[in-house]
Amino acid sequence: MKEYKPVILVVEDEEEVLRINARILTRHGYSVHTASNCSQAYELIDSVNFDLLILDIMLPDGEGYDICGHFRSISDHPVIFLTGKGETYDKIEGLERGGDYYLTKPYDPDELLAVADRLMERHLKTREKYEQLTTIVRDELVLDIVGAKATINGVDVGLTTKEFALLLILIQNEDNEVSPHRLYEKVWGVPSGDDTRTVRFHIRNLRKKIDADGAGNYDIVSVYGKGYMFTTIC
Repeated sequence: MKEYKPVILVVEDEEEVLRINARILTRHGYSVHTASNCSQAYELIDSVNFDLLILDIMLPDGEGYDICGHFRSISDHPVIFLTGKGETYDKIEGLERGGDYYLTKPYDPDELLAVADRLMERHLKTREKYEQLTTIVRDELVLDIVGAKATINGVDVGLTTKEFALLLILIQNEDNEVSPHRLYEKVWGVPSGDDTRTVRFHIRNLRKKIDADGAGNYDIVSVYGKGYMFTTIC
């Protein structure tokens, strides 16, 4: 039996950068498709089951953010933004718009390969763990692990992929603090560095979505200097 090659889509409008990245990734064992604009990317995403996307942000007919949003509507597989936009607020926006990692040009090809490998490994391990479970119930809150969704009193609360992953980790560590750095590494698949704002942003949205009438006696609490904890309110 042949070893499975993860399938990657690289979207980049600079022809030389696209060619080099495709060659590096192919030599590293990935099956690589390429696109130089949004239209080509949408067509490929709708016809190929990609394991990973590597997206430039500024494209001739749109933005990589939009491609990521389209991909997120059908898949929770990893996305890397690879772009010349290097300001801190650009990186934060990339993560908040669905990216799992953000590399700024110029970059080291070895770092790109390391990030791709790490994200794929983390994603596959996470999926395996999800598939071993079925549901988790806390009062009126029910987590459908296979479907990656949460309901309260039978109503889907509309969690994003990242919000669901955060909630699952917190519930699995119920009544124990989980640091923002650990949450980031487990959910985004790479070290957080100094970035705690991304986790804080997602936790804030998560709290709002599960704080519904008749939702039960539970909460996600902030523990000063330690992180976040899912706990039952006495």
